[in-house]
Amino acid sequence: MIYSNWLSKLQSFVLVTSSLVIFVLSDVPRPRGVSLSKASLYSPSKDFTCFDGTNTIPFSYVNDDYCDCFDGSDEPGTSACLNSVFHCTNAGHRPQNIPSSRVNDGICDCCDGTDEYAVPDTCSNTCDELGREARAQAQQLAELHKAGNSLRLELIERGNIKRSEMGEQLAQLEKDKIEALKIKEEKEALKSDIEAKENEALKVYREAEEKEKERKAELEKEELLKQATEQFNKYDSDNDGLLSVNEIRVVNVFDKNKDGEVDQEEIQYFFGDNENVDKDTFVSSVWSLLKPLLMMEEGMFRPEQDDQEEHDEELPHEGEQHEEEQHERDQEGEDETEDIEQHDLNIDDQLNDQTKTYDDETKRLMDEASEARRLYNDAERAVREIESNIRTIQQNLEKDYGLNQEYATMDGECLEHEDKEYVYRLCLFDRVTQKSRNGGGEVGLGNWGEWGGEGDSKYSIMKYTNGVTCWNGPARMTTVHITCGLETKLTSVTEPYRCEYKIDLTSPAACDDSHFIQQQQKKESHDEL
Repeated sequence: MIYSNWLSKLQSFVLVTSSLVIFVLSDVPRPRGVSLSKASLYSPSKDFTCFDGTNTIPFSYVNDDYCDCFDGSDEPGTSACLNSVFHCTNAGHRPQNIPSSRVNDGICDCCDGTDEYAVPDTCSNTCDELGREARAQAQQLAELHKAGNSLRLELIERGNIKRSEMGEQLAQLEKDKIEALKIKEEKEALKSDIEAKENEALKVYREAEEKEKERKAELEKEELLKQATEQFNKYDSDNDGLLSVNEIRVVNVFDKNKDGEVDQEEIQYFFGDNENVDKDTFVSSVWSLLKPLLMMEEGMFRPEQDDQEEHDEELPHEGEQHEEEQHERDQEGEDETEDIEQHDLNIDDQLNDQTKTYDDETKRLMDEASEARRLYNDAERAVREIESNIRTIQQNLEKDYGLNQEYATMDGECLEHEDKEYVYRLCLFDRVTQKSRNGGGEVGLGNWGEWGGEGDSKYSIMKYTNGVTCWNGPARMTTVHITCGLETKLTSVTEPYRCEYKIDLTSPAACDDSHFIQQQQKKESHDEL
């Protein structure tokens, strides 16, 4: 009943407006091409003043096919002025304004044919037929908004419930955070206390380890000195305590490039500018250069170059290499997982091996400290998770979900649209992506930014910005245009400008019937003027 009354009022408004226009046409005299709203400005009983106030002319100059006003207001019914406007009354349909330059151009722009008056019967009057079609379309649109509005009211109710639930969750999380922080502080104090005891117990072992390292380092130093001294004595053939150039010329190990002789460059490498070196210099400088060559000669060391050459010889052909690389990539995830699992399984064994040398009391303290650290890490992780959930809910509460929260339940809902080349994916209040149907990764077309409509139509456009940058161009962006529909779905995706995308979306959230009828009334009033 209410719906029928609503439609009747809308239809009556259109019919009354049309009747009013027809009635005043016959009663209010005005020049050709002038709308009813401006009829009082064109009075035959007085001179005409241009709308911009720059000139006043006799009324007989109006529509005389000569442009006297800079703003073209004296020639609404002729094409004399480039910037003048001709008003089509279009009784039975919508009034219309067209540039006066189209008057008498042989093309019927007004459905009532009044713009082509120079040649009678050039245009037939189609306003009644077009008016019937327009009214039928308006009625269908009104019915759609009415049906969609019921769904919209459900979305509003669910949106407000969701917002209320988020507020309750936030309040509970704030309480949970206080408790979690208290637990974290307790676990941290316990950890600090037991770690202090652990460090005290391990101090003896650390000091012993340091002493053992120092002892080993000293032994290594002594062994190095022993080896270097033995080699020096071996090469010092005249036993004069100096190793000369002539003495090393006959020793193969000094022949770096193995060309059969120790040349000047090799002597320079070992001795620098010196003719001979004493034992101390040999130990401190020459031995570190000579030792790798000696080890190589004895078969204990192989240089990097030889390793690389052998590796190169073993490399597969290009095709085989690609296949092996692909196989390695396929196995990489499994191998890494196995390594991590094996590493986790071996941790306890490693700890047990390390603690075998510790006394029972120290082992007990180490176990307690390890457990205290685990409990502290768990408590710290719990605090971080709560804080993350708090941030997420706060961000959602700050989002603009429409005038009445009608879009709240759509947050995170993802919709797809396919064309011949791409699959487009819109996740509401999140991001827009594009993916080729032939494979490949997703390309970001924008991230949620803000509502982009103006005035009463603020919630008719969504803006998604800062997408992936185009090659040699700007960052991609997408505007989502929302219209009334009985389901939420993507109807089309286009790219009107380079790197700028347009998505058409229908949703019951856009079916505000009261706003629709207000817009229709404004449109009718505007068209009449």
